[in-house]
Amino acid sequence: MFLHVLLFILVVGVGSTIALDLWANIARKIGWMPGTHWPSVGRWIIGAFSGKLIFDSENTSPFTTTEAILGWGFHYIVGIAYAAMFPLFLGVNFIDAPTIFPFFLIGVVISSLAGLGILMPAMGGGFFARKTPSPVSIYIYVIVAHIIFAIAQYLLALTMI
Repeated sequence: MFLHVLLFILVVGVGSTIALDLWANIARKIGWMPGTHWPSVGRWIIGAFSGKLIFDSENTSPFTTTEAILGWGFHYIVGIAYAAMFPLFLGVNFIDAPTIFPFFLIGVVISSLAGLGILMPAMGGGFFARKTPSPVSIYIYVIVAHIIFAIAQYLLALTMI
């Protein structure tokens, strides 16, 4: 049972994060949004450990490989953590009979709120992107991206039955 749960978490977490990244790449290529710059997130994480809770946008030094690995790693760990919420909060039996609503709740609602309410302010964009040039565009992008994320979570969960 433990290996089944672990496999579910890894497949759903990593797979749905890959789907999110593919969507972000498409959005960037069509000129809609540049997407999250994960090396910046890595720099923010390093800064947070030294007490700087907001990304230092004045630091214009080139991003390091360590920052890139840390940022991308954080991104995938968060995707895995969202996948872990399903058996954690809904029980391991959920894995054998997944329903769509929990994927909407975790994959769209919770993850969008976390991005806009935690990561966006931490990266200097303000709470719910209020410091960005177009907060409404950010909201639409985040919601569309996380709908794709949630659909991928659900479809990948169905493959685990």
